Parts: sequence; C-alpha cells; structure tokens
Amino acid sequence: MKKTMTLLLALAATTAFANTDLEIAGERWEAKHTGYTCAAFAGESNSPLSHEKINAKFEVIRTDKSLDNALILATFEEGNSVCRYSSILIADNAASTIKLVKSRAYALNGNSKCLNGKNILDSNLANNEYLYWGHPHHVTIMMPVKDAETTCGPEATHVGLDFTVSRFLGER
Repeated sequence: MKKTMTLLLALAATTAFANTDLEIAGERWEAKHTGYTCAAFAGESNSPLSHEKINAKFEVIRTDKSLDNALILATFEEGNSVCRYSSILIADNAASTIKLVKSRAYALNGNSKCLNGKNILDSNLANNEYLYWGHPHHVTIMMPVKDAETTCGPEATHVGLDFTVSRFLGER
C-alpha cells in the first residue's frame, strides 16, 4: 500500500510538472505577437495554413538580459482540447539565427495529448533566421512553411512570426 501511494504521488507530481509552461531564468524583455509578415517593413500577412488549421494563437516571446535565450507562449486547438504550448529557443545574435531547444504542450481542457500541434509548431521553430527591425522594435522569426508562396508570393519559402517589443520585465 505504501509503495502504491508513493507511486501515485510521484505520478501526480510528474503530471503536474508536465502541465506547466517552460520558463527561462531572468526574463527581462517581452514582445507581444503582432501577426505574421513576409519581410521586415512588409506589413501584416495571413497566417500559414498549418497554423490556421490548429487555430494557433501566439501570445508573447520573452528574452533574458543576454537576448540569447527566448521563451514563446501560445495556444492551439487539437480535437476537443485547447492546448498550451511553450518553447525555449536560443539565438545567435551575430548570425541572426534562432533554434528550438525544448518545448512542451499540454491540454488546458479536453483529453488530447496535443502532439500534432506541438509537432507542427516545433517544426516551424526548429532552426530559423530572425529579423530585428523597426521602431517600436520587432522580432520576426522567419519560419519555413509549405504554403509560403500562397501567403507571401512566388518563390517565397518562409513566413515571419512577428512580435513587437511591449515591455521591460526586469530590473535596470
């Protein structure tokens, strides 16, 4: 009985941990999602079809003081569930690239494992260039998507996931 109870408590703790957002230490800057774009200064475009199909709603990207470590928060729908998505990315600012390090998705309601939507977002965020531009400052992750030509025109291969810097989170 004691072993069974210990196992159940351990499982509950693991499940509770799995149903929380990832975090990065020392969050300092936050940028709100402002849509999709095809290039810096190009104006807003449609979202990729893969994001529309899962009703992906990006919220924010947060960075630490170095601007190298980033956290993205979003939701998407899968089956009868609304799923929460968080991902940690690392940037190489000199090369203007950003790479997915870790992600997590879990159902806020319903019983989905949220794996399909997680896989779609993970593949879009896996290894990309990013643009830092404009005033107010924008951070745009240029994602490779199958329907980029439909969204951004002939020969396009990427659609930009755009965020605009909105607030300072840390101490000066």
